[in-house]
Amino acid sequence: MLPQLIMFDLDGTLVDSRKGIEHTLRLTLEACQKPLADDHDLSWCIGSSLWKIFEHYLGTTSREALDHAVATYRHIYRDGPMFEYTVYPGVVDALAQLHQMGARVVIATAKAHEYAREVIATSEFAACIHHVYGSELDGTNVEKQDLIRHVLRTENRASHEAVMVGDRHHDIQGAVANGVPCIAVSYGYGAQSEFAFADATISHAHDLVPTIQRLHAQER
Repeated sequence: MLPQLIMFDLDGTLVDSRKGIEHTLRLTLEACQKPLADDHDLSWCIGSSLWKIFEHYLGTTSREALDHAVATYRHIYRDGPMFEYTVYPGVVDALAQLHQMGARVVIATAKAHEYAREVIATSEFAACIHHVYGSELDGTNVEKQDLIRHVLRTENRASHEAVMVGDRHHDIQGAVANGVPCIAVSYGYGAQSEFAFADATISHAHDLVPTIQRLHAQER
């Protein structure tokens, strides 16, 4: 048996998009006169709100300045780096299996949904995704807690009828806040310390289906 709704994070869970995201962040900060050292680690930024990222690097809470930085990032990202990604091993097979089993699979990403949809459309697993949920261009639902709540309401599903799969503390904390069982994937960008409150942790996508089934059986 599967839950009625399976929510997947995108970056770091289904696709490795680090190259395109980090490339865009560096170009954006250069444009904002805040260049980074070549060896600066940007791992923490993946999955985070763009507004929070630029608040940190620009040292300002000015909405005008942050909106400008976000708009610059999006212009650069959409011009090419958005498609600099690879699909993690086992993901296509796992999603195909879920699709064949009749699961409703949706994306729940902090990335703006219009960009996420373009990425999904170019992927090998596009046919397995029923809907793509993401943030709005003004930042609405950029926090995973808010996004998951929005998905549950839109899909008309109770917390116990769903499961969230992600690789960062944003995904896990957002799921916990909404009472949704959560599976952490350790092959993404998150550190082991971020998985403390996950209901299960897997190291390879081929473990997705049996783990979802087992977790759902425990929730029933």
